[in-house]
Amino acid sequence: MLIPNKVKRLFNKQALVAFGTADKRGNPNVVPIFWKKVLDKKRILLIDNFMRMSKKNLLKNSKVCLGFWDAETEESYKIKGKAIYHTEGPIYEQGRKFIQSKRPEIIPKGVVEIKPRAIYTIRPGPDAGKKL
Repeated sequence: MLIPNKVKRLFNKQALVAFGTADKRGNPNVVPIFWKKVLDKKRILLIDNFMRMSKKNLLKNSKVCLGFWDAETEESYKIKGKAIYHTEGPIYEQGRKFIQSKRPEIIPKGVVEIKPRAIYTIRPGPDAGKKL
């Protein structure tokens, strides 16, 4: 699925996004993510510096969800997708280069690659929950 420009803009504008995972039984987990990047039209990268439960969940259940919003404009989106956890290879290297361009001393534990499967508006109002 292609990530619309308006979704990319809001994602990149936010300091933090909510990252949701679930274990094999469906028990949810959510964490704030600071180091993030829209890699291209079809993929998002998250940098793992402190993930514990999220990583454990990802290795058993690749279904994830991202939520982000602008409190002033109330523009907000939810992205559901499939995640792959990388500790080496080209995707890991792209994530490592990204974070080290901002903080050279940080070596990420891993990089989460997310391929969106569905994007929804979660802005209050009649279109809340509508799939883009």
